[in-house]
Amino acid sequence: MGRQRQSKEAKSITALEERIKELERALEEKEEELLRLKDELRKRDQQLKDLHHDVKTLGAQCITLMKESERQIKQLQLLLSLAAKINSSLELRSVLVSILRAAEEITNAEASSILLKSGEGLSFEVATGEKADKLVKLTLKRGEGIAGYVAETGKPVIINDTSKDSRHKKEIDEVIGFKTRNLLAVPLRLNDEVIGVLEVINKRDDEGFDEADKSDLMLLAELSAIAIDKARRHEALQELFLNSIRALTAALDARDPYTRGHSERVTQFALAIAEELSLSEEEKKNLELAALLHDIGKVGIEDAILKKPGRLSPEEYELMKTHPEKGYSILRFIKQLEPLLCGVRYHHEHYDGSGYPAGLNGEEIPLYARIIAIADIFDALTSDRPYRPRFTEHEAIRIMREEAGRQLDPEVFEAFMRAYEKGKIRAQSYQDEV
Repeated sequence: MGRQRQSKEAKSITALEERIKELERALEEKEEELLRLKDELRKRDQQLKDLHHDVKTLGAQCITLMKESERQIKQLQLLLSLAAKINSSLELRSVLVSILRAAEEITNAEASSILLKSGEGLSFEVATGEKADKLVKLTLKRGEGIAGYVAETGKPVIINDTSKDSRHKKEIDEVIGFKTRNLLAVPLRLNDEVIGVLEVINKRDDEGFDEADKSDLMLLAELSAIAIDKARRHEALQELFLNSIRALTAALDARDPYTRGHSERVTQFALAIAEELSLSEEEKKNLELAALLHDIGKVGIEDAILKKPGRLSPEEYELMKTHPEKGYSILRFIKQLEPLLCGVRYHHEHYDGSGYPAGLNGEEIPLYARIIAIADIFDALTSDRPYRPRFTEHEAIRIMREEAGRQLDPEVFEAFMRAYEKGKIRAQSYQDEV
């Protein structure tokens, strides 16, 4: 019995030991599995960290791209707006000034200038800043200075420290009393030809000009070169038109030796008055044409009346009085002359309403006509006529002063006097002596 018990106990111990070994093997396997899981978790954690970093980086890049896109959209909108303003005028100086304002706005610059090719060099056509009036009197030789380099090579240039660039012409700063810290210059290119240079000077912040500024200014320069060319062509056509008008009116004035050069002198006097009245450039251009053409209706008056060596009879005078309406009838079909026809038609109206052809009075009479009336009378009084010698300037002014408020607009007469006192208006006799 004892042996049997011992045999059972031995078997139980053996079985228990086997079980313990199985459990130990199972535990080892679990520990190995746990180690594998830990390693896997560590890898996954690193992947998550890497992914998080990538997401943050991508987010930052997206924000940067969005900001840059917004900046580019705003700059493009601004450029389109500025391009519209630049192209709203065909007057060259107005176009150039608009370009400079646009250039300063898109680059945040303190000052700017445009140089256009002139002969073998470059001329400062227009500039901004407190020393602009001195700058526009200067010219550069071919290849001289940074602008000369840009015009010669056709390449844009950014210089954020002019003291370290030998191309910078410091003498210009010394002459005009200006300090150029940094600048950006780009070519004004029309097709394959460089016609000038657009410069912006002194960035308002301390960072200086950058590639984005250069890109924006290059785009503006492309639009500007087209606008400048268009304005130049328009100016040339205007000059041709104006010279044709001058030739026509000179031929008309030459019909009567006593009125030779009359329309040109009236135009000079009228423009001098316009300066004193602060008329706009557009208004002065209209007034210039109106004054040149004010007597065009006399082409319909017989030579026998125009060249009569004595005073006109009442009947002849009535025929002469038709020339303003005749002039209007000749010109009214030319659409471009529409704004100035009133000066031709009504320059014989009187401030008190006693004139012709419509009996207008006061400010019913268009301003162009009131100005031409005074210029016309001064030249008539200070010129010889078949029936009387010319009056002196002082005699003519005395007569005109008496007519201020009756035949003549008193305010326009005062503007005439200011121009006369400044030496801008002189009678034919004075001009002949000079």
